[in-house]
Amino acid sequence: MQRQPDDAWRTEWEKLRQVGKNRFIWSYGVLRWGGLMFFFSLAVFQYAHFGHPFSLEGNWLARLLIALPTWIFVGYGYGRSQWQRNEHHFAQRSRQARTD
Repeated sequence: MQRQPDDAWRTEWEKLRQVGKNRFIWSYGVLRWGGLMFFFSLAVFQYAHFGHPFSLEGNWLARLLIALPTWIFVGYGYGRSQWQRNEHHFAQRSRQARTD
């Protein structure tokens, strides 16, 4: 049987799902995506209002305290949705591989 491009994805997802759902959500959703968006949104706001992404002008501490829980929450939702989407695709591709 010749390996399909989906086989590489399935193999990679099997490795990732072994670490567990919660660890996947926190590492890929909260830390990677949510963390990136946290820093990006703060830098864009600071640049737009004060002309420099690393400016400490304005009430930056309040924005930091608001953005942190916001991006943790959004990152958790993103990680959870990615897990569900990947599980759905994995199940579909596994069923399809069995019928081939």
